[in-house]
Amino acid sequence: MAAGMLAILAGAHDLLLVRMGLFGGAYYTLTPHAMFFFVVILAGLVVERYSRTVADYGALNASLSARVAEREEQLRGAFETVRLQQQEQAVLVERQRIMREIHDGVGSQLVGLLNVVTQPAPDRAVVEEHVKLALDEMRMAVDSLQPTQDDLSTVLATLRYRLQPRLDAAGIELVWNVALIPTIEPFAAQAALQLQRILLEAFTNVLKHAAATRIVMQVSWHGDEAPPLVRIVLTDNGRGLSRTTGGTGGTGERVDAAARPAGHGISNMRSRAQAIGARLEIEPADDQAGGGTRVRLEWPCVMP
Repeated sequence: MAAGMLAILAGAHDLLLVRMGLFGGAYYTLTPHAMFFFVVILAGLVVERYSRTVADYGALNASLSARVAEREEQLRGAFETVRLQQQEQAVLVERQRIMREIHDGVGSQLVGLLNVVTQPAPDRAVVEEHVKLALDEMRMAVDSLQPTQDDLSTVLATLRYRLQPRLDAAGIELVWNVALIPTIEPFAAQAALQLQRILLEAFTNVLKHAAATRIVMQVSWHGDEAPPLVRIVLTDNGRGLSRTTGGTGGTGERVDAAARPAGHGISNMRSRAQAIGARLEIEPADDQAGGGTRVRLEWPCVMP
């Protein structure tokens, strides 16, 4: 305002005294000098406003950075809390699964063993069979904890490793024909354990009832079908099936009613196949000269 007033006074001086000659006149103009000071002051104002604006933006940027850092810290804390909760939930689910497997697998075998040994004259062969089944259940439960359950070939190879001594002791030849299976969608340890139990029950039936000398294990991948599936076929050359009952049932199963003693093995195989979404068939192996039985399991799998 002072610079403006000075410029107005200088302009009035030049107009009245220099131009019009009033009040005795004058020879020197003051407007250029007043405008020089006016421009200098105006430039100072511009620089001061610019500096203040830069300082305000710097303070605002620092405030926003602090708020963003605070929000990021809050989000990291929330994510860490969720991660810990998920980890605790996963541990809890795994504990429940292990407890259930021990109760339903090893526990049931030990209960059966207890019932046998409490009899007045327990059969040594029956006791030995219960002990072997309990060991197999415990070993499969331990195998299910390994981080390779999305590798079906490894799961089957582990089962073979567990069963090979019993087959050798019984004098049964195992023909292992497992084709190359591509990587499939990772499946849970529970699914791998159910698959192992189905095959274990099939092998156990052959060991106990079939009087076979040869078992052929064929595993193949059928990716051209909809949905793609793994087909597992277990064929023995034992007594075979004398007659069938009940057709194919809900899982395509044909059950021998005469050559097999009464029990829960077949029904357990059926329920476990249903639990993993597989189709189970048990039928005579007609292509075997000496009879025999064929167990066919078709398991739909998803490619990753």
